[in-house]
Amino acid sequence: MKREIYSKLYSLLENEKDNRVIMIEGARQVGKSYLVKDVLSNIKKTSLCFDLEKDKKFCRQISKTENFDDLTALLKDQYNFKKNSILFIDEAQESQKLSQYVKSFKEDWKNIKVILTGSSMNRFFSKENRIPVGRTKSLCVFGFNFTEFIKYVKGDELSTFINSAPTKIEVSRHEYLLNLFDKYMYVGGYPEAVKSYYAGDNYTEIVEDIIASLEEDFIRKESVTPELFLSTMEGIANFIGSPSKYTHIKTTKYQAKKILETMKAWHLILEVKPQSFNPLHSSFLPKRYLYDLGVVNLMRAQAVPTLSMLESLNPGLRSPLGGLFENAALLNMLNGKSAKKSIYTWKKDGKSNIEVDFIFNLSNKKIPIECKATLSLKSKHFANVLQYLRLSEQKTGIIISASPYDIFEFDGGIKVINIPIYLATESNIIEYIVPDRKPHNLHI
Repeated sequence: MKREIYSKLYSLLENEKDNRVIMIEGARQVGKSYLVKDVLSNIKKTSLCFDLEKDKKFCRQISKTENFDDLTALLKDQYNFKKNSILFIDEAQESQKLSQYVKSFKEDWKNIKVILTGSSMNRFFSKENRIPVGRTKSLCVFGFNFTEFIKYVKGDELSTFINSAPTKIEVSRHEYLLNLFDKYMYVGGYPEAVKSYYAGDNYTEIVEDIIASLEEDFIRKESVTPELFLSTMEGIANFIGSPSKYTHIKTTKYQAKKILETMKAWHLILEVKPQSFNPLHSSFLPKRYLYDLGVVNLMRAQAVPTLSMLESLNPGLRSPLGGLFENAALLNMLNGKSAKKSIYTWKKDGKSNIEVDFIFNLSNKKIPIECKATLSLKSKHFANVLQYLRLSEQKTGIIISASPYDIFEFDGGIKVINIPIYLATESNIIEYIVPDRKPHNLHI
């Protein structure tokens, strides 16, 4: 199945004028290698592929090269590497020497494309050999988003409908898609877990096995206290949607800070930092999220019951559900973007609870996005978005909820678009932010 990020990588490889080294990052087993191989199978150029974790011989050969010319000779003499081709090196962080050649890949190989992938590319560049500015193009890959999940388990027709930015959705289809999103929240986006779910097997065991393998690899490469890895994952999972504190992790503040930074570099934790219009108001706690919804549910406290958007009506249960909303929306906004891209949230000041979950950048506009786990929107749900829009003199905001699609108009020409969670893809958000859609009149 072609991933939605497929076209981005394909375009980069077909663009003869852009010779930057393509760096594809993301957690283990989210589909980075599959993506690259799928694209390469449809590119006319010849490709040469290596996996440095499996091909120890080639990894050693790179380490022994004296300079870039030596590496070029190695590839030509022993691997028949030619001009107008593509070099793909998976788990590139296993070679410290390779990072020294990134600048030359861009400047000296005019007709050759280079793709480097890895789950811990933070280890690729060292303090002595930093990322060469302007020589790389970064893409971050996560697991299946909801549309890809639907495409795999239900086929093209329904996924095409979701991606078409529909404005009219029948009641039965709305409820059907909410039920499917419930399933997605528990299965998550790991391709192997989705395959297992589709086959009717125990997808939870797949996720558990992946996490165990990831934990082992992380501990081996980062030399952290064994129990700290899971403790950090659990600490983040149990407070998603709320300000994240170092005390949520069962260790010292120093160790918590250290492992959080490392897990961010491995793309396991996503951090959203609050900002204010006033730079003096900047000491706010960040919010932190996990890289996969299935992992969130697996890591949450056992006391948290199975949640459903249609059936979990107790207000106390809508709060953890709202955290999953936020996590899903964030993954959609970051999937396929640069691994260095940051998403921010807005907070009015340190004295109030007025804040907006995400700020979406669209050209020169800042679009506030608020996530609400509700089946029916009320006046209170619009309050924070309206505060941001009026203070920033912007005109368009978004609410992501479990309520049907609608547009609401307010005094001063302000428009707030409600997008159901199952339609909250980046492409749909952009499509919905257009001036000619008819609003539903609601004044607050």
